[in-house]
Amino acid sequence: MIRNSENVPGTVVLRRRVAFLTVALGIGLIGLGAGPARADHADDIIAKWPADAAKAAKKVIEKYGQPDTASGAMLVWHNKGPYKRITATRTPDMHRFPVPHPDSMEQTIRYRVPVDKIDDLARFDGSVTVDRTRGEMAARCDLEGNNNLALNLAHDIVTGKRTVAEARAYYGRAIKRFKGKMVMDPYMKKITFNTMRGMTADPDKQTITVKM
Repeated sequence: MIRNSENVPGTVVLRRRVAFLTVALGIGLIGLGAGPARADHADDIIAKWPADAAKAAKKVIEKYGQPDTASGAMLVWHNKGPYKRITATRTPDMHRFPVPHPDSMEQTIRYRVPVDKIDDLARFDGSVTVDRTRGEMAARCDLEGNNNLALNLAHDIVTGKRTVAEARAYYGRAIKRFKGKMVMDPYMKKITFNTMRGMTADPDKQTITVKM
């Protein structure tokens, strides 16, 4: 004989658990936001951002389309043009070189910076950063042209074409000419060197042995 499940001990508890897990799974899937973020969804996100950050992000959307991932604080594109990653963030950082401006859009390339050149890049521009382990170099500003300029000059420093002082002076002249006469320096128009140069990561070397 089949008994009514309502009278089976523990059935109500089991049903409640199943219902809770179903709701939790649904919330989790919504939170994860599987798949690429829609362009209109990205527009909704940046509508709540500060004006400068929203403007920088909008230019990236217009050129590269919808981001690959999106959250309330960040939009991310992968493998667009010469860039390994483009990241637009809600919260900008104030940067005073060569004139005060907000940094909110970072463009990352595959690039191995020799260890003895990392300090030179830090002296050149604090918004040029190096991830030695991953083999990445990035520039963070508010416009792609400015990031291109910084990355091209960083490459010049690494290759010995320019000194830090020469690179800083070049950057200042290019930005002044662009802001004053809307003339874009060739270094602002594109990355002038090959960014797909094979393995750029540097996992370093083991120096100690630890018994587990």
